[in-house]
Amino acid sequence: MNECSQYKYIHNSKLRDTHKFKDEFFRNGLSLYEVIRVVNSKPVFLKEHLTRLESSSKKVGQFVWLNYIELVEKIKLLICSNGVEEGNIKIVFNIHENNRNFYCYFVHHTYPTKQEYQEGVSTIVYNAERRNPNAKVYNHKLRTYTNTVIESPDVFEVILMDNRGNITEGSRSNLFFIKDNMLVTAPDNQVLNGIVRAKIIEICERVGVPVLKETITFSSLSKYDSAFLTGTSPQILPIRNINALSFDVNHHLLKFLLKSYRGELADYIQQQT
Repeated sequence: MNECSQYKYIHNSKLRDTHKFKDEFFRNGLSLYEVIRVVNSKPVFLKEHLTRLESSSKKVGQFVWLNYIELVEKIKLLICSNGVEEGNIKIVFNIHENNRNFYCYFVHHTYPTKQEYQEGVSTIVYNAERRNPNAKVYNHKLRTYTNTVIESPDVFEVILMDNRGNITEGSRSNLFFIKDNMLVTAPDNQVLNGIVRAKIIEICERVGVPVLKETITFSSLSKYDSAFLTGTSPQILPIRNINALSFDVNHHLLKFLLKSYRGELADYIQQQT
């Protein structure tokens, strides 16, 4: 089963039937991409996603050949053509030699269950380092491995550790730790600066919660009280354990941030109507 779902996808300027889609489209060349959540048929934080896409392209010396208005039109066309109220859209700019192709399509998604939000999820550490963590570029080898691990019912996410023993982020999410009433996350230059990650930092700055961006070593994990993932699909998701190390899934700051983010999301959707 390929990752494209629903009935139609967009290739360059044409709507095509989903059964014609192949994951192999992205095996060659460079693929810049974004995954955007759709709620109530509205793409969430779309401006932030497209701004990051433009930033990613500059970091790898490429360019995005569709402008903001054109991208918005294609995303809205995809949503309307498939009649989707909730899901994840992936947009991809693939550059291979002299060929340039744009794809926009719904991907199969799995959102955390109510129980996972309440009890947290299990994660494991994997030694891997993204070549350019600030650019959202498709890494086939890393994605293939982590997808295989995540298929296990006992593992929700793979936590990446670089060759110096530093914990950076999840394979498809950002990572935060809590110590007392302070939030700790890896420095911006070590991770992909996620949209939800940025929203959490904004909330903390607004209410006076300290956010420390520092290198987090694997050996130091036991000093933290709580941990959570952020991302397009999980939004804010408590971590029950990393390997055999357990964390508090009911920490008051974690609960506050989860409630605050959901409020911001609801306000954003309301403003789009």
